[in-house]
Amino acid sequence: MAGVVWSIREGKVGQFDAPELVSGYRSAHPVREPKLDEVLQLPEGLGSWRVVDWTLTDRIDAPGNVLIVERAG
Repeated sequence: MAGVVWSIREGKVGQFDAPELVSGYRSAHPVREPKLDEVLQLPEGLGSWRVVDWTLTDRIDAPGNVLIVERAG
């Protein structure tokens, strides 16, 4: 089974229209998806980001699957 395709956006809780950092992101873990407070290592040298919110549609490849992140300190 393929994982969810996420749009990763830098913002605050509930800010699902925040600026996009990465499109087409898939979890590095083969079985589970990112969860709140998890720190992700984003591609292309973007560094470490903490998941602060998320929303998921009924399709794994929908553009409405969004992870909201903030820089991990």
